[in-house]
Amino acid sequence: IEMDDFVAQLRSVELHKDKRLELIKVLQEGNFHVDGDSTYHIAYIQNLYNLAKVRCIEGVSDDRINQDLGPILNSIYVDSLLGNWEAYALDKAQALRYQLVLSSRQEMVDGVIFYHNMLSRMVDNPIYDEINMNSFNFVNACFDNLLWRYPTQNEFTSGYNMVEFNQPALLFGKTGQTKKDFINIVVGNQEIYEGTIIWCYKQLVARQPTTTETFALLPDFLQHQKIERIQQQIMITDEYANFK
Repeated sequence: IEMDDFVAQLRSVELHKDKRLELIKVLQEGNFHVDGDSTYHIAYIQNLYNLAKVRCIEGVSDDRINQDLGPILNSIYVDSLLGNWEAYALDKAQALRYQLVLSSRQEMVDGVIFYHNMLSRMVDNPIYDEINMNSFNFVNACFDNLLWRYPTQNEFTSGYNMVEFNQPALLFGKTGQTKKDFINIVVGNQEIYEGTIIWCYKQLVARQPTTTETFALLPDFLQHQKIERIQQQIMITDEYANFK
């Protein structure tokens, strides 16, 4: 039913790009009930969430995350009973890193966070640490997963010193001293938006964007920060839809 309806709409206006954009927005933003999807908007964010997990933490299931989280929550309870407040604080911080991954989907549905905020949580959790053991791998993986490139030697040295030694270092013109600082600096840098544009092109049309394409989208993206609008601009093209 959906296929027939949308195809008829496109044909009725001879595939006009305004209609393509309208249909894309319905799938991204539609808040009416749809059988099997709850709403299009929820299904759209769920897909972004799944893809972010594939991109950063090998697509682990929420069940796996909750399985890892369970013993930590139990330890928090036991520590509170015993008055072991140092262990309690450490376990609370560890649990929060898992919980922020899980909550990122609903927070994107509610419009509380943006896609790059979700990505920051995907690289700041014990599962990502396990996949990218040691500081050398962690720094390189963050650059690769988030910016689609590896760090320069100076960038690597700064990041490594923050992550491994908690030493103050300068990265992208900002000073940080901890692993959390390193993540915040990388995610807070303009290149996170360029990396997102690259990811969108690779995911939707299976190629890297040209420099011209990237910089045509970048100024507006820096202002609105919405990945939806980047996807829209790619998906209305003849290249994406294979309209010739």
